[in-house]
Amino acid sequence: MKSTLTYGSVNPGVLSRVPNGSRRILDVGCGTGVLGSALKEGHPARYVAGITHSDEEAKRAREVLDQVVIADLEACDFRDLGQFDCVICSHVLEHLRNPADVLSRLRVTLASGATILIALPNILYWRQRLQFLLGRFRYTEGGLMDRTHVVFFDWTTAQDMVVQAGLSVSTCASEGGFPGSRFLGPAGPVLDAVSLRLAPGLVGTQFILVATG
Repeated sequence: MKSTLTYGSVNPGVLSRVPNGSRRILDVGCGTGVLGSALKEGHPARYVAGITHSDEEAKRAREVLDQVVIADLEACDFRDLGQFDCVICSHVLEHLRNPADVLSRLRVTLASGATILIALPNILYWRQRLQFLLGRFRYTEGGLMDRTHVVFFDWTTAQDMVVQAGLSVSTCASEGGFPGSRFLGPAGPVLDAVSLRLAPGLVGTQFILVATG
């Protein structure tokens, strides 16, 4: 049975890392096409394709994207999609039983010199560590402990999974901030930057990896 749930969101950290020269982009787990629509803003010549498992998401995504495919990522034959300058997997791999296998098979969609952007939630964010310390392992309707998550990642295993897929990690960034930094005025951003560099797996809510085939 196809899912009737819908997802639509723009991940600023991913959007800002899409190379300007990307003409053909594949959004894996495109949801309702919100990110794809943002990718086309100011770039009318861009071709953006998306993959979703949801009929309802596909219906809405087709209003803004150039192509939308309904498929089970774990069984999809990506060779039929052609090649792209940039492939995006933003908060989708954690929902799969074997994300490394899916990533490995996605390599056929990478054109020469293409980039693949991967965003993953950090299960060991400090707030979640406190919950674990208190003996609480509770699934939720969203967030780090989303009940639809199948695989969990930390700073090391996120990079290991990408390498296992046969990809080369160019950069791995942690996004988040030091607890309470927003109340510290000009010192806040400095503290965020330092803490994310020194303890990326503690203060980051998500990891964004830039990789190549």
